[in-house]
Amino acid sequence: MKTRYLVLLLTILTLAGSEAMAQKAKADRMFKRFDFARAIPHYERLANKNNRHLTYAMTRLGDCYRLTSNYEKAAEWYGKVVESSSPEAQVYLNYGQSLRSLGQYDEAREQFERYSQLNPTDSRGALYAKFSSEVKAWAEPEYDYAVTNAGEVNSAFSDFSPLYTADGIIFTTDRMARSGEKRYGWTGAYYLDLFFAKTKKNDEGILVPGSASVYSSKLNQTWHDGPATFSSDFKTVYFTRVIRKSGELDSTRYHTNRLQIFSSTMQDDKWSDPEPFYLNSETYSVGHPALTSDGKTLYFVSDMPGGQGGTDIYRVKRQDDSWGQAENLGSVINTFGNEMFPYVHKDSILYFSSDGHAGLGSLDIFRAQIQGEQFTAPENLKAPVNSPADDFGIAIADNHRQGIFSSNRPGGKGEDDLYLVSISERLPDSVLIAGIVRDKESLAIMPDATVFALNTQTGDVLVLKTDDLGQYSFTVPRGSVFVIKGIETGFYPDCLNVTLDPKSGITELNNRDLLLAKLKVDQIFKLHNIYYDFDKHNIRPDAAAELDRVVTFLNENPDIAVELGSHTDARGTHRYNDRLSQRRAESAVKYIVERGTSRNRITAQGYGETKLVNECADGINCSEEAHQANRRTEIKISGVPESPQAEGEQPLDRFKAGDVLKVSDFDESFFTSCNDAESLNELPVYGITPRGE
Repeated sequence: MKTRYLVLLLTILTLAGSEAMAQKAKADRMFKRFDFARAIPHYERLANKNNRHLTYAMTRLGDCYRLTSNYEKAAEWYGKVVESSSPEAQVYLNYGQSLRSLGQYDEAREQFERYSQLNPTDSRGALYAKFSSEVKAWAEPEYDYAVTNAGEVNSAFSDFSPLYTADGIIFTTDRMARSGEKRYGWTGAYYLDLFFAKTKKNDEGILVPGSASVYSSKLNQTWHDGPATFSSDFKTVYFTRVIRKSGELDSTRYHTNRLQIFSSTMQDDKWSDPEPFYLNSETYSVGHPALTSDGKTLYFVSDMPGGQGGTDIYRVKRQDDSWGQAENLGSVINTFGNEMFPYVHKDSILYFSSDGHAGLGSLDIFRAQIQGEQFTAPENLKAPVNSPADDFGIAIADNHRQGIFSSNRPGGKGEDDLYLVSISERLPDSVLIAGIVRDKESLAIMPDATVFALNTQTGDVLVLKTDDLGQYSFTVPRGSVFVIKGIETGFYPDCLNVTLDPKSGITELNNRDLLLAKLKVDQIFKLHNIYYDFDKHNIRPDAAAELDRVVTFLNENPDIAVELGSHTDARGTHRYNDRLSQRRAESAVKYIVERGTSRNRITAQGYGETKLVNECADGINCSEEAHQANRRTEIKISGVPESPQAEGEQPLDRFKAGDVLKVSDFDESFFTSCNDAESLNELPVYGITPRGE
């Protein structure tokens, strides 16, 4: 009986071993073909069985998850290997990289140090351990960045390497481009294609891409296509394309994927058949092209022989109608690691990603100034642009103040997402100016009010919008002089002046509240410089300029009705003055209506000498100046809406937070009438000059 049980047991073990061998062989075939996503479930089944392949399967699972950028799962499996056995040195290096990509720098440093002890001839262990210690003590970046997920344009797949066009972005994605498309074994997603999405400015003035669609069926092929770069006129494109070559490895069929660059030109609104780049090879890759705006230099990435490390950045220069010899950017830019995804902004700054320079995790984004043939030392953009995850493929808008890049950091919609970044230069000696906008009568906070901040030293006007708490803030250099004006449709604006002492050590200034008074029925504003020739009622040029301010005021407050009143002094008969003032009022109203204001919103009223502002009545001897005070034109509010406009674009909506205008864009009196005291004798016009005028 014992013998029979022994035979049965041996049979079961033999069958189990055979099954495990088959499972391992199947998984290994997929791994060798770089079908990592497909290999994972087979290695997991192998790892869940207590057999002699357990350590091997757990190591392979760590590799598969790391190579598909799932660093959390990779670290989990590498950790099991380290706890259960004495693995090969490479496991410690890969474990450290996975932990570093999760932001676990102390734990990562320990693994790198263990790798360095086991493999002291490889400098990566000591260098990565040093990186893991350095980044914890990094100071803030030189520039201020605000990063947000790009939202609608992103998918559950990988979306990366965007670039700006005149009206949108073109980017690379492995979402489905055509019905029935096959999936790529490495990632389990579809093959890469170029997609396009239109952009639209949000309330902060940031270009936000919307939903995306296939960019060009001519450029997209069966396998991978993208990233791409375009000439400044968008008539020439250079893009990455994967070329597959069949072969055999250990009696197993496989495909070798090589990156190659192709180009196409726009002809009759269609892209021509793509042509191969002269450096394409079947033995190494060239890809990730980046063209300078002058079209004279093309940067690209390659693992061709003779480089500094894994993949390096190269450039070629235009020589007549062809490209010159490939030039490695050298050790200032390239390292023992991988440099990739180059992008050149305004032909003066090279952006790229690297895992060989000191960084927060896997790939980090760096920038280097182009100085002739040389480059400055790369600067890590640091957080929040960079993260412990992969950050790469950045593009900067023409205004230098915003950009878009890709990252697989946690919290996105898919593997890689597009992220928006707003950029402002950090001021090392600066002061934060802050304040609140309130309703003057109720003292209620006023969200989404518009605040204009004039730098009197530069003539620049910064547009701000208050937040949900009615607050606004901005940072300025110490020693600045500002005029700040708060505005809301249907309210009288309020101003204050700010002068910052250059010798003061303050870093934050909280202003008094800006108090906006609601425009009310019977509120009167005096118009200055409304003069008429003696015994005339026609509008003189100097009066027209002041009436133009009334037109602006009515345009900015479209729901308000007004009365334009004209007054005379006491000289002359009552009847004559009544008729003259009425004709003058009607002449002014006619001028305003001819410039687009509805006649239903403005009435003319001549008061003659019935509302004198001083004692200069009939029979009283007064100076000419005293009589002049009575000859006046006024605007009186005759109707206001019970509540603000509920729908449609508001007049102040055209001003976007973050816009920087010039003081010359505004009406001359926009800021000159500002002071800290209340002034209800000035018409509250906004008066910005439309662009292009």
